[in-house]
Amino acid sequence: MKIKSFLLSVIILIIFGCSSNTQKPSHLRIGQFLFAKESVELKFKKKDKIILSKNLNYGDLTEYETISSGIYEVEVIYNENLVLKKKIGIGTDGIYTLVMNGFPQQDQKKNQKTTKMKLHEIVEGEEAIYPNGNLPQMRILNDEFECGKNEAKIRWIHLAAGVEKVNATAETKDSKSTDLSSLTYPRITKNFTVSPKPQILVWKLKGDKVEVSTKELNIKPDYLYTFFLIGNEEKYIDSLKVVVGETPKKEF
Repeated sequence: MKIKSFLLSVIILIIFGCSSNTQKPSHLRIGQFLFAKESVELKFKKKDKIILSKNLNYGDLTEYETISSGIYEVEVIYNENLVLKKKIGIGTDGIYTLVMNGFPQQDQKKNQKTTKMKLHEIVEGEEAIYPNGNLPQMRILNDEFECGKNEAKIRWIHLAAGVEKVNATAETKDSKSTDLSSLTYPRITKNFTVSPKPQILVWKLKGDKVEVSTKELNIKPDYLYTFFLIGNEEKYIDSLKVVVGETPKKEF
């Protein structure tokens, strides 16, 4: 009986050992949209060990990199000052974008929040997205998506701190137009289904009168396109710019 129990324990350990070893890593990219003149340093730590480290300039969007699942402590350092520190969970075989946005302040406190932001979190939870007085924020976007045959998906996120509500449309050369919603900072739209053909995206300030940015792109099938709308370093309010991220459909 003891031998049978021992053998059963060994089999269970082998099964669990194999399953843990075959866990697929996730894929992560990073968008540095903190409006900062100097580069920003970002560190992913697990048990005080640095797993990933990046120095990124404003407007940088990295390529996807593999990363193991688990809980990470993420630090964002600007001008030798720790402005953000947050624990982030990475699942197994996922696709994610980590986004940083807002205006870093001189000698600001770590994870600084306005009183209004604190009240929102108490009432609605930490997942609520609010401007936080345009102070630095960091969050993870889930980039997994589904689409039908000969289709693509697009979405956009308003990351131009201090800019009022913006609306977007996508238009093909045959004048077929798709409304892509209106957003206030720092919200993100749902995924919209579009045809895989050249599309012209236009962003206008509230009221559809002032055009602030355009982007023409040849959309490919089985891709998710994420448009990050950010401030232009030269003329922040008068014109905005768009950083485009492409995510291929995951093969199961």
